[in-house]
Amino acid sequence: MPGDREKPSRQVELANSPVRRTWYGYGSLARVEKSGAGRFLHDCSHVFGDVSIPSLPVLFAIMAAPGTGPYDATAAGLLAWATMVVVGTAIRGGWIEPLATDTLGWVSLSPSLIALRLVYYNFVLAVGVFGGVALARIVDVASLSLVAAFVVALGSTLAFPRLAESTYAALHDR
Repeated sequence: MPGDREKPSRQVELANSPVRRTWYGYGSLARVEKSGAGRFLHDCSHVFGDVSIPSLPVLFAIMAAPGTGPYDATAAGLLAWATMVVVGTAIRGGWIEPLATDTLGWVSLSPSLIALRLVYYNFVLAVGVFGGVALARIVDVASLSLVAAFVVALGSTLAFPRLAESTYAALHDR
């Protein structure tokens, strides 16, 4: 796409290419063409760290939440976390397009977008998990906590690249 290189907030090249940078040991970096499965696994490990590290505060809170029988935050948290990683991986690899943008690719690792990740991921997981558990208790349908966690994680992960573009533009195009 023309103009994709003008989007420093997104990793457009990775979504449009099977080539990934690989480390072979001490001082050995190379660019290697990978199969679809290889790209998925490579991108999954990247997005896993991208989602997990900024989310550690709420992930610890989810794991420390008391088990409440069928309304358990741990199961909803694991589902929401896994959903964010898988959807982010599919966006990074170019297999699915994020919401409200025609640009493929996941969010780049600039300092301002790392700060956004810290706030956004923790907020999304807290709302999806603890909001889903509260909703399930109110309605008295235990599986609703899982459905709510999945829907919130799916929608927010699909919307994150567009939010990151807007945030980056607002901070850097003064």
